[in-house]
Amino acid sequence: MEHQITFYLVRHGEAENNVGFIMNSSPEIKRYPLTERGREQALTTAKFLATVDADGLFSSPILRAKQTADSIAQATGLPIELDERLCETGMGMFNGKTQKAFLEKYADPKMRISPDPADGVEGYIDMRGRLKHFLDDMQTRYAGKKVIVVSHGDPLEQLHGILTNEAPGRSAIGWYPEKGSCTEVVWHSGH
Repeated sequence: MEHQITFYLVRHGEAENNVGFIMNSSPEIKRYPLTERGREQALTTAKFLATVDADGLFSSPILRAKQTADSIAQATGLPIELDERLCETGMGMFNGKTQKAFLEKYADPKMRISPDPADGVEGYIDMRGRLKHFLDDMQTRYAGKKVIVVSHGDPLEQLHGILTNEAPGRSAIGWYPEKGSCTEVVWHSGH
């Protein structure tokens, strides 16, 4: 049986770590809040999402995503369900370091399909595993409904890839969400 779920994929607003080009994943070595611009982005997206009559609101528990979800919750009246499976990519030894250091080793996004195990960086295949478990839960709970998902660039990129049947490597060089953006994707999935 086929079910349809409408997802609103929301990338958190601009945060202090984005401005400083600092890699920040779970566990958060330092918590980086949204900037003023990021708060404005979150409010703009929240105003739009207040018009779509969504049924659920899920967020990464990392501060910048949670603050974005807080704005959406206030605008929509939906409670936030924090979900670890929506966390930022595990950055391993690069967590808390500069984006430049990370890109010196992983210049080509396709290298992240299967990263060097010594680095402790989460690969796209592992990331997709946790995102597929999230989608399995959504199929059970939200078939025929609308769900807002607040997360981070890379996980949203790969989630979008799953929803649109793109392979991990193809997803890594295709659609990528802007900070504070919202993208609607209608997912047709059979049980």
